[in-house]
Amino acid sequence: MIQSLDELLAAAKDRLLLEHRTGNVELKRSWDQENGKKISAFANRLGAAVQWMCIGIADDGSLCGRTESWAKSTEEAVSQHLNQYLDPQTTCEAISCHAVNGQWVVAIKFRSPGSVVYWNNVAYKAAGTTIVSMTPEEIMQLTIALPGLTDYSAQRWAGVSDDRKVTEYINCVAHRRSGTTLESIAGLQPSEALERIGIRGTNSERVLFGDIHYRVVKYDRGGNPLSNETFTGLHDLISSRFHQEVQDWSRNALGIRSQPYPERALKEGLANAIAHAAYFEADGDIIVEVFPDRLCISNLCQKESGYFANKWFSRAHKTMNRLLMEALRLAGSVDELGRGKTLIFSDALRSGKRPPEVFLERGRRYDRWRLIIHGGERDNVQLRVFERLRQIYPDEHKALIAHALVLWRGQTVSQIRQYVDGESSRAFAEVLADLRGPIFYYQKRDQIVLRRWVTVLLGEGKDSKKLSPAEEEDLFEFLRKLHTEYHRGYITSKELREAAGMGHSQSEIVLGSQIFRKWAEEGKVAKVKKGVYRFVQPLTSLAREDLFEFILNELSKGPEPGRNAQQTVRSDSGTRAADGTASGLPQP
Repeated sequence: MIQSLDELLAAAKDRLLLEHRTGNVELKRSWDQENGKKISAFANRLGAAVQWMCIGIADDGSLCGRTESWAKSTEEAVSQHLNQYLDPQTTCEAISCHAVNGQWVVAIKFRSPGSVVYWNNVAYKAAGTTIVSMTPEEIMQLTIALPGLTDYSAQRWAGVSDDRKVTEYINCVAHRRSGTTLESIAGLQPSEALERIGIRGTNSERVLFGDIHYRVVKYDRGGNPLSNETFTGLHDLISSRFHQEVQDWSRNALGIRSQPYPERALKEGLANAIAHAAYFEADGDIIVEVFPDRLCISNLCQKESGYFANKWFSRAHKTMNRLLMEALRLAGSVDELGRGKTLIFSDALRSGKRPPEVFLERGRRYDRWRLIIHGGERDNVQLRVFERLRQIYPDEHKALIAHALVLWRGQTVSQIRQYVDGESSRAFAEVLADLRGPIFYYQKRDQIVLRRWVTVLLGEGKDSKKLSPAEEEDLFEFLRKLHTEYHRGYITSKELREAAGMGHSQSEIVLGSQIFRKWAEEGKVAKVKKGVYRFVQPLTSLAREDLFEFILNELSKGPEPGRNAQQTVRSDSGTRAADGTASGLPQP
């Protein structure tokens, strides 16, 4: 049996790599999608340990004379097929290219994840020398027989833990679970305490207290790295000690007294990176980059994680590390109710910081999830807008949604619906259709337009006092509905100016008169006397309650065909088509 990659390459070099001798190696001259059926079949064998598939070697063990360029293109093709057809993806532990005696081979390392392995939605088994699909009865029988360890963090690990880290974690659990049976673990030896919790000898222990490494890189104001340090045992990342180190470093770098980062956003951001990293590739490659005014937390992730990018008001989540997530919850390191994303976003807005952003960077088998948490001084302008929205919406969740729409004003509703799921769709629709809200939904162009009072609070001002077509349409619909229902259709010039966010200067009085004159020429209003008009156009446009249903329907459609969160790139300058390198939010 071949156990290690070095052993595999040494056997290939000496032409001793033969299927009948090793028992756990499959040789292939070239890669074909159908080869994935053998990966499924061999991984579904009970008691099977590590398995190998070597491409570029004939059945007699001779090398096929492949080149380096062939190896790289084959590796890419294998990665794409595994991403598309292999379930669970954790079955494959590594794909690598190697030169052997001047000729190139591609090695695929895989093993049973503890559950039934499928290739293109079909489970296969080896029947003699042939590969056949399994029957539903066979799948059920295998499911019962296997340990069910699709959870990477629950798989077995034999290694040495850092007792100092374990003790800190145990004390957190005991304090957090005061009054329960777990309170007593504080007096146990580290190994006994981990046994009680249920993570002793698992990858969860390795991740938190073992040899899994992470990097911390610090930069100066010009973006030049000042330090680049590597540490092991990810529990230190969720310690209050590390949180304070980050806060103090940025505070000193900026020369400010206030706390640069929202505490809850910082805590959840670091904990989520630990909970959701794809550890079966380069140990998750977690990197924390500390800039004076922002924090970048990145980790390798599965490609389907792109679905969750920037869905800040969604509780939808999926983790391949369920045991690790539970271990973090026990210590209070992650939110008990799965609100991590919402807490990161809402804490940033409540603290007067720029909204967080998520970028996805394309990889071969796994993408890189990059979370940006902005720091620095509080933005009093943003706080002023948020306080006004809290007055309009006593429900803070709805106030946060309204604020998010203000920040997302550069996007269409079609784009925004990618960030919204069923849980928050109704609240989004209500804010979009609200006459009192901060934005106007301009249906003709699928645009979000800020109302004038918001632009005044933001200090953006106007190049001209003249209303844009969208603003004028919004103002007309708002006043017509309000004054038809409550004032028998009558309206004064003063009421128009106040609704439009204007003052009472001479120029603004003239502008109000010009608006009324234009509406009168279009047959929308009739002049009653000086400064008084009456709406005469019937209410034939889309009623507000119909508009709400229309918006709710738009939000429930999901991403447009051919587009998803991974294929849309946001930057401060707007939206641009891209090759899937990132997905983010615009800035105010």
